[in-house]
Amino acid sequence: MIRYFLGTLVLIILSGCGPVISSTLQRQAGSPADFAALQAHPEQYQGRVVILGGEVMGVKIKNGGSLLMVSQKPLDPQLRPVEAPVSGGSFLVESDLWLAPDAYVPQRKVTVAGIFQGRPQGTPVLRAREIYLWEHPFKLIAIPKEWYDPSLEYWYTPPYFDPWRKRGSR
Repeated sequence: MIRYFLGTLVLIILSGCGPVISSTLQRQAGSPADFAALQAHPEQYQGRVVILGGEVMGVKIKNGGSLLMVSQKPLDPQLRPVEAPVSGGSFLVESDLWLAPDAYVPQRKVTVAGIFQGRPQGTPVLRAREIYLWEHPFKLIAIPKEWYDPSLEYWYTPPYFDPWRKRGSR
């Protein structure tokens, strides 16, 4: 029984450690492409598999597929886009699949492996082979103290409506 439990636990832990882009595409692409080099010398990358990432700017549905607009960000070793003070620019991703506009919302991170098609209108274009959409960012919103009663600063203090508090008393 203990062996079964430990085996199941190990499988669950290892299942979360898989790569976001398949290993065959990672081998074909090599290391993630330098976006500045991709823009400066697009002819060297024409028809090659490249891996890029960034934040979604928008998605447009077009005849049976989608066009994804992405603001480029550098990738960490796990191929996750990381925050950078300045974006390297933007790129387009053509996909044969329908990408739901309610899932591909602005500022959501994405990693794309695809075939580099060139720069038809000055913007790099990838033909998508794999797209990995990262989870929604979790952001805590700080509420300024001027917006609420200071006596209600902690979660365990009574709310504004308190049935045991007399009207008008604070």
